[in-house]
Amino acid sequence: MYQSIRVRLSMSGLFSVVAACLCFSFVTSDVSAEGTIDCGYNWNCWNMYDYEDVPVWINNDSSSPGHYDPSVPSPVLIYLHSNGPYGPLGPRENGGVQEEDYWLRLWCESDDGHDYYKGLKHWTVEYEPPSGGTPQETGWIYVLPNGAADKPANQTCSDAGDWAGWRYWNGTPNCCAYNWYVEGSYTEVSSEAPDHLSYINGLFGYLKLNYNVDSDRVYIYGYSNGGYMAHALACHNGDYAYYGATPQAIAAIGTYAGVTYMNPENCYGLWPTNVLHTHDIGDTECLYNGGIDQAFAGECYPGYPRPYPGAIATVSSWIFLNQTESTGHILEPVQPFDLNVPYSTAQVIDWPDGRYGSRVQHWRGIFGSHFASFSNNYRNRLVQWFLNNPRPDYQLYEPCLGDYDEDGNVDANDILSILNLWDDPYGVDDILVVIKAWGGCEA
Repeated sequence: MYQSIRVRLSMSGLFSVVAACLCFSFVTSDVSAEGTIDCGYNWNCWNMYDYEDVPVWINNDSSSPGHYDPSVPSPVLIYLHSNGPYGPLGPRENGGVQEEDYWLRLWCESDDGHDYYKGLKHWTVEYEPPSGGTPQETGWIYVLPNGAADKPANQTCSDAGDWAGWRYWNGTPNCCAYNWYVEGSYTEVSSEAPDHLSYINGLFGYLKLNYNVDSDRVYIYGYSNGGYMAHALACHNGDYAYYGATPQAIAAIGTYAGVTYMNPENCYGLWPTNVLHTHDIGDTECLYNGGIDQAFAGECYPGYPRPYPGAIATVSSWIFLNQTESTGHILEPVQPFDLNVPYSTAQVIDWPDGRYGSRVQHWRGIFGSHFASFSNNYRNRLVQWFLNNPRPDYQLYEPCLGDYDEDGNVDANDILSILNLWDDPYGVDDILVVIKAWGGCEA
């Protein structure tokens, strides 16, 4: 009911009442004859954050280095968590924030006994105006969304183990919308599963409306299931046919232990994306050489476990899509890499000079695990890699946010366009985008 009140207060007249009623219907969701809940694009129904509630961390202390300056375009990093049991079913605060606090730890400064890491919170970045002039200083916009947590009525595999109900991203057909796999298929996921590609794409649009985002420095980092999701987003970067008229450009992705689509035909790479794929040869959960996912999918549908590609196949696919140099260059290793492993290292292989200046890198961990304890050397190198790899230099069509009917204005006609396709694919968040951008985009 909260959403319908919010929309009603943001609009006036008869239309506000109609929209409010629709929003109420949207929040309550539909229950099919089989008893399963059809959440569609109602992110609350999936136990996810609406865009305005997604944790966004910025440094607001103007006296400290790395503070966010709302007058300066600033880089965005979205962190996508793994598939995991983030507390009891339902609490949305568990997921991305929990992994940041206990695993990745990119936000705060630290010293691991080898290197000092100043943290994203205090990492000053420079913005150089395209027209020239003095570079301006600002800080990072760090975003920590949560994936879906199925309700018991959705858990087709709820009797297969205590992992049912874990929070997940519907990344590729292999990982990790387990409750939504099509029985008897190696590659299909039900269309009723959450459309997380659209969710993240819409989140970028929301961030651009509410923060001063540098469109050339929009980044994603994904761990495990989040890595699968990051690869899927890069595969659909610029995919107008999937998103409609508003794909948001991604400059680069970084991943750890999450791979791309098994079927290369599912990955388009229409807009080239800088890709950093990190994977350890000792990973026993997402095997470096690829494998068959028996631990989860096999429990749901015995006899139909799903194959997934390995690190080399994943990196090779991006070398092909980005059309980089075919021979990799060996660069300085990340050392130490995994603090759990004495003398650990990650080899760094670089494939530069791809389409529009894109590149691919592979950081190959030696004898670590799926659950690495990252060194500060890794953190420093990772953040600097993102900054060194802005959006490849292709011509970018900046969509007019909120202009759903593409007439160059944001007005009531865009509301009608959303209502005509309500729940497939549009919903409450799209209404709020129009309200926020109302009257914009005029020539």
